[in-house]
Formats: sequence, C-alpha cells, structure tokens
Amino acid sequence: MQLLIRTLFVFVFCISGFTALFASDSSIRPVSRFPKDFFTSVKKLDIRFHQADHKVNKGEVVKICSCQILNLQSKNYHQNDMGVFAERSSQGQLSSDLSITKKFIDREKKHLRLLFYDKLKVVNSFSEPTDCKSLYLKLKLINSSLVIYDILDADVRK
Repeated sequence: MQLLIRTLFVFVFCISGFTALFASDSSIRPVSRFPKDFFTSVKKLDIRFHQADHKVNKGEVVKICSCQILNLQSKNYHQNDMGVFAERSSQGQLSSDLSITKKFIDREKKHLRLLFYDKLKVVNSFSEPTDCKSLYLKLKLINSSLVIYDILDADVRK
C-alpha cells in the first residue's frame, strides 16, 4: 500500500512539474514553481508513513531508542551534531530499559574519548519508545546537519 501511494505521489508530482515547465509562455522558464518547503513536507509525509507502519499491536515487541547529540573535537578534526543511538527491545520496564540504553551510549562515548577525540560535549539527549531509524528521521527534520555515528544494539549482553 505504501509503495502504491508513493508511486502515485511521484506520478502526480512529475505531471504537475512538467505542465508547470512547459505551459509557460516566457522564453525563460522558472526553475521551480513549488513552495520552498515542498521537499520538507514530502519528508514529513514519508516519516508519517513509516511511523504508521510501526504502530504497536498487542503482543508485539516495543523498541526503545535513546540518542545523544555530540560535538567532537580532536587536534586535527572537528565534528558537530554527531548522533549516537542505542536501541533496545522493551521488557516492560521503561525506566530500566532507558537506563540500559544510556549505559551503552556512555560506554561508546568513553571509547570515543579515549581513542579518537580530545573533547566531547553532549549537546542534547532524546529518548522515545520507537525504533532508532524513526527517531533519526524525526531529528533529521529538525536539524539537517545531524550525522549518525552508530545505532548500538542494547539487547546484546556484554
């Protein structure tokens, strides 16, 4: 169903784009007659389709995702807005699951600090009862310069 809706949307987009380009009577055609935030609205629509596919049914495993946005700096490299994500299947105790995902992120930050970067600063933290891909897409709409470092699997015992 989702593929059909996307295909129809792309088809309508192409038809309206071609008619807007070729129906112009001036010799210099405008590059685009679409609103400036058109592509942002398409991204939001795609995220809504993705979230609609992941609605929780009874007996289904719920994913919990925690994220920390970092600014990293070494002697010869500087990276802003690096996202470290940790995902866990919920065991029914939300606070316990969130603390486990936070521990995984803290362990990864420790490795980053010891091995690669001199300075590491936490800019923001997020936790939601969703999978990390959906959370990343949601945060990417807010901050287009966000780069994903890794999605850590917090279900693995170490």
